[in-house]
Formats: sequence, structure tokens, C-alpha cells
Amino acid sequence: MTIRVKLALLTSGLIGAVVVSVALAVSSAQRSALEEQSGRRLKALADSAGQMAQESIKNRDRLMLLGYLMHLQKEHGELAFASVGGEHTSTIGASRPGLAYWTGDIDARREIAFTASKTLPAPRQFTGDAFTREDSLVLTLGFDMSLLDAEISNALKPLTRKTVAIALAFMVLGWLGALRIAKLMTAPMRALATAVSAVKAGNLDVLVAGGGSDEVGVLASRFNEMTAHLKELTQFREDLLHTLTHELNTPLGGLKGYLELWRDDKIPDDPASRDEVLQTMTAAVMRMEQSLGNALGLFRAGAQGGKASKRSVWMSDLLREACTLFTPEASVKNITFVLPPDNERAFVHANPELLHQIVVNLISNAVKYTSERGQIRLTVEADKEEVRLGVSDDGVGIPPEDLPHLFTKFYSGAETDVEGRRRIKGTGLGLGIAQRAALTLGGSISVSSKPGRGSTFTVTLPKFAPIAKFATKVAQ
Repeated sequence: MTIRVKLALLTSGLIGAVVVSVALAVSSAQRSALEEQSGRRLKALADSAGQMAQESIKNRDRLMLLGYLMHLQKEHGELAFASVGGEHTSTIGASRPGLAYWTGDIDARREIAFTASKTLPAPRQFTGDAFTREDSLVLTLGFDMSLLDAEISNALKPLTRKTVAIALAFMVLGWLGALRIAKLMTAPMRALATAVSAVKAGNLDVLVAGGGSDEVGVLASRFNEMTAHLKELTQFREDLLHTLTHELNTPLGGLKGYLELWRDDKIPDDPASRDEVLQTMTAAVMRMEQSLGNALGLFRAGAQGGKASKRSVWMSDLLREACTLFTPEASVKNITFVLPPDNERAFVHANPELLHQIVVNLISNAVKYTSERGQIRLTVEADKEEVRLGVSDDGVGIPPEDLPHLFTKFYSGAETDVEGRRRIKGTGLGLGIAQRAALTLGGSISVSSKPGRGSTFTVTLPKFAPIAKFATKVAQ
């Protein structure tokens, strides 16, 4: 049984109990009023009969009393029995079970008083000095209470019908209102249950309508925040997995090919050719190592919540260290690095790992897309507040239509260089990581490029980077 049905049954049951209680109270009060009215009518009949008995005593005419009692019995059906006792007893009607008897000693000189009983009193004879035949008698009246009960029941029938109709109407309204209230209260919980099932099935785009200030509304908001975070983490891991697959496939394929040639003894014997093959294989290994390092860096950022220690890093030293990593790969293509002069003002007080990610990925991107015998120029400028790092190459360049999407994950640029040869297709991982790191340090990255003439990436960073968490999204 659902909460909605339970709540509806509970609410309607409470409403029904209240309505039935009120109806019973009204019916009981009405019955009491009718019974009181019937009691007053019986008392009026008894008083009337007693007064007539006193008149008959005064007039010494018992037949007058008997005639009056017969008249009362005819007019009032509830008077089923009457007995006049004295020296001898006269009765009207028959005594039977179910009658209520009112008995009074009637004397012309005393006030009339009746006593009630459920059984017929024994006849009494008046002798002696206390009572005489002429001035005293015993009057017994028997009333049929079943007729009175029937009259009360008949009088209560219209009220009972109205009470039942009103009770049913209120119960129906209460049931409908309970269903409505239960629906309003349980609808968010049903929506949450449906959303949880959807998330279990792998749908992280589900949202629960909420926004209320009550507990259910807060729960819906927290659920939406949770699914958004899960979606971000899932998307991040999927992107990273696909990107690593793309980044590792090409160098792995090259290594496999060279190893097969080596196995088949098809590598040229001259030292120059062998050195070239070894340098190419080394460059492939370095590229895979860099890709894995990027992945590890991103996972660390997620695990640490983006918080890391800071220290002062001189950009000239960082650029020289980064160029050393790519010297073997650059040597294969006869690429020359042009380093900037030492600049004591060009330092950044920030997380060195983030700075390393920016420099390494920009240089790697430049080496990848620079033609043979090309040149990569590194520049550093600084003022009191900012440091500007430039990485320029004279490679294939970037088409204008690709520039707005350059940092988009999985966006692919040109697949050929200026000489028309096939190149490794770009995935945007390195540039995306560089931009993410720059944003985290409070800086920015811009790019200018002309197809066939090279590209220039400019990174602007504050000298004292703020302590902040890693950007949750890279600008698209």
C-alpha cells in the first residue's frame, strides 16, 4: 500500500470519525429532547387524570373518572391501562409486559403525587379511619412505552436521514480532500523515486521539480545537485578515457611498427638511421608518458578538490625544464627552441603543478604541429601585477573556423600540415588542460593564428594566483 493511499485512508478515517461523532451527538441530543417531551406529556396525562379523580371524589361520582379515563385512552394510544382502586377496583384495558405504571394515592385534600414502576402494583382496599370510600382512591395508569419509542423513532427518521446525508457528503469531501492533499504531499516523493530509478538505469539528465522550502523541496534540490555532480564526474571520466585512447593509439601504433621492423631485421644498419628510429620511438614513449601524466593530474585535481600548495616559480627556469622534455622529439624534426632571457621579475606565486601543465601542454602542442626545421619561440613579459607567457610556432596554423572551438574537448583540427602530409589528429586534451589550469590560477589563454604561418598562444597570469578550486568546466 502506497503512502498516498495510507494518508488518504487515515485522513478520511479521521474525518469520518469526527462526522459520525457529531452525527451521533446530534441524534442523541434530539432523542433526549423527544424523550423529555414524551415524559412531560405522560406527566400531563397523569396530572389530568389525577385532577379528574379529585373531582370525582368531591362529586362522589366514580363513573365520571372512568368515563374520562376511557376518553383519554381513546385520544392517547400510549395509555393502554388504567385502574381505579378503593373499596373495590375498576380497570380499563389489560395489563401486559412492557407497560410503565404510574400509581398515585388520590385524596381530595392532598396534592397529587405519582410513583413509577415497571410492574403492576397489587390492589389495595381502603378500610379503617385513614381512608374511606368517599374521599380516597388509588389511581394506576399503564403507559405503552413501545408506542412512545416508535413515535420517537419516527420523529428522528428525517433528522437521521439528513444527518446521514450530511455525514456521507462530508466523508466524500474529506476523502477527495485527503486524496488531493496526499497527492500534493507524495507527488515529490514519487518523482524522487522515479528519478532514482532513472539514475540507477544510467540516466543522469533527470531532474526533480522542487524548489520548496520544506523538507521534500530541500531533498529534491540536493538530489538535483547530486545528479549534476555525478553527471559531471561521469562525463569527465568518459572524456578522459576516450581522449587517452586517442592519444595513446598513434604512438603505440608507431612503436609496434618499429618493433616489428626490428624483429624482422628490416631496420637499416647505419648508425644515423638507427639513431633516428630510436629518437622517434623515444618521442612516442614521451608522448604516452605525457598523456598519462595529464590524466593523473586531472584525477589528482578531482581528488584534492582543486586545493594545492603554492610557491614562487620563475618562468624562465620552467620554460627551460619543459623544453628539455621535448628535445628528443624536437630533434627528430630538427625543431629549434628559442628561449627568452632570464627575467627576475617574471615569477608567479602559484601551484607549480598547474604552471607545469600550462607550459608543457602548450609546448607539446607547438612541437606536434610545427613543420620540420621549424622554430618555436618562447617569450616572457612581466609587470607589477601580471606575467605574460607566449608560445609561438611557424607550423601549420589554425583555420579561422576552428579558433572558436579550439579548447572544446574532442574537437579535431586539420589533419595535414603545410606540406600535405598526414599528422596526428588533435583531440584538445592538452589545450583543455592548459586552459583549465590557467582559469584556476585566475588567468586566461588567448590564441592568434594564420593558416600556413603558425600560431601564437598567450597566457596571462597574475603574479599572486588566488587560492581557488579547479574550474569545473573548461570554456567552450
